[in-house]
Amino acid sequence: MKSVGEGRLQYAGTTGADTNYYNIAKNLSELNARNEEITDREGNLYGYWCKVSTASLANDSLLLAWVLHFARDHMFKQAGVTKREMGKYGRTLRPYLSQDHQTSGDEDLRLYNVGTNATVDAAGGEWTYTSLASAPTFETGEEVQDIDLAMTDEWTLTILGANKVQATAASGVKTWSSVSMTQAYAADRMEQVPDATADTSITALNNPLAALQAQNVVSGEVTEIAEDQQLEEPPYDVSDAGDNTRACYDYMLVAGTTAGATAAMRSWGLYFFPAGIIALQNAVSNSNALEIEVIGKELCKDVV
Repeated sequence: MKSVGEGRLQYAGTTGADTNYYNIAKNLSELNARNEEITDREGNLYGYWCKVSTASLANDSLLLAWVLHFARDHMFKQAGVTKREMGKYGRTLRPYLSQDHQTSGDEDLRLYNVGTNATVDAAGGEWTYTSLASAPTFETGEEVQDIDLAMTDEWTLTILGANKVQATAASGVKTWSSVSMTQAYAADRMEQVPDATADTSITALNNPLAALQAQNVVSGEVTEIAEDQQLEEPPYDVSDAGDNTRACYDYMLVAGTTAGATAAMRSWGLYFFPAGIIALQNAVSNSNALEIEVIGKELCKDVV
């Protein structure tokens, strides 16, 4: 198990009943002022061993997700983009947990401002989630003059949920706003069995993973993604008097004797979070102040 440096992460409670998303790797980058990678350079996924506690007045639920390998390096290779040209911080995957995560965004890490004796949101840096590009999966017989879709398709990655369709051609071919890694894996790999039938064989039409492996007309789009990655700023605050001047902190709620004073810290125990992304659903406003103590990181393939 690898060390992650300082690993105590604090988050404020939110002012409504909702599902909120927390990106452990992003917040570790902010806290330790260094890039935190969630995959190694071969594409193997890291997970984080964490102790989780909440300050809550109601039941909360944690949603865990497992990330599968994706053929991203092949896309860049086919477009002639080298590792060096992929940028300093864009060489590993950064997927969203779900489409709702992409819409809602991440909860902010909290730090302690020693000047005002108050907790504040970390300023952080730039954390860009992964974009990929492919061509729509046209089949034999498609006439160029009949194609009513763009020839290149750029989309983000989610771990769970279904693919989100952007547009559909008259022939049924689709382009995507976001692609679910688990659905894409199922369409391309999981159903390849020796006695495959029409119901269990690989999906040819609208198969994002297969399209990613077979790059042809999208090199310009891929190069544009690489250009954006090259310009990406560090994922932590680099200002002289920013997050580096603030402190980590811990706290404990103590219930008094007044009627209704039932607030308490609740320990969830030890968890392993693949990709370091979790969702926490709360039923009562300000009931979900969250503390995550990151013990270390380990490749998911090595966790039995």
